Amino acid sequence: MNIGIVGLGLIGGSLGLKLQSLNHTIYGIANNEFNEKKAKEKRLANFVSCDLSLLKECKLIILALPIKDLIRPSQELVASIPKDTIITDVGSVKEPIVKTWENLHPLFIGSHPMAGTEKKGVESGFEGLFKNAKWIITPTQNSNLDAIKTLSRLIKSMDCEIFHASVKEHDEAVSLISHLPIFLASALIETVHTKNNQSLLDLTQKLAATGFADTSRVGGGNAQLGLDLAINNQINVLNAIDNFKNKLNTLESLIKRKNWALLSKKLSEAKVIRENFIN
Repeated sequence: MNIGIVGLGLIGGSLGLKLQSLNHTIYGIANNEFNEKKAKEKRLANFVSCDLSLLKECKLIILALPIKDLIRPSQELVASIPKDTIITDVGSVKEPIVKTWENLHPLFIGSHPMAGTEKKGVESGFEGLFKNAKWIITPTQNSNLDAIKTLSRLIKSMDCEIFHASVKEHDEAVSLISHLPIFLASALIETVHTKNNQSLLDLTQKLAATGFADTSRVGGGNAQLGLDLAINNQINVLNAIDNFKNKLNTLESLIKRKNWALLSKKLSEAKVIRENFIN
């Protein structure tokens, strides 16, 4: 297929590389001339331009834009997309994006690949990002069935596992497994940054290893993404944070009371439960 990708950062650039390897022809839209040049150097697409008219060649278009630009897209972008072209996005909040685009285009299907790194920008993409990734499709009663089938085939061809969910279910689920960890990691990073004790700070920075790196990784990523998630999935994020605080308070109470038996039980239970999420 002729496939358009609007936005050539981590997700868009990685999609461009992967889909080219599957013999699709990729039309990439960069947001400025500097990124256009870099995208051409990295060969993120067969054709790269800042000119949205490039999209008229495409039978399927993937919107790999920041959440705010997906919720409030430019008139130029909307006008540049042919009405018979299938559209999807890769945004990590679905309800406001789907609501916007279903009113703008008859063949829009919301989707979200559960893949990423702490890096961003036009130089961050790599072909293997989506291997064995989980990819969620959020069709509604308005969704075109043929468009869903075409999008599903494309996603499966990239070695991804497809899941279907409503936009509400998606946003609740990712607030727990994807959005909450960003704010927890941010709080952890601030906690270890002991500004009032320089010698302790120096030592902790020297000793920090894989455990801290793994736990804090998502807190060292795209700050704008975290802000967009808080703004556009606020209720679910706040519910997740509140639930986490309750769990942490329970652990704190067990330590204060020196209830080592129950604390051990809680830690052991968490170890078993984790195995259902990480496989």
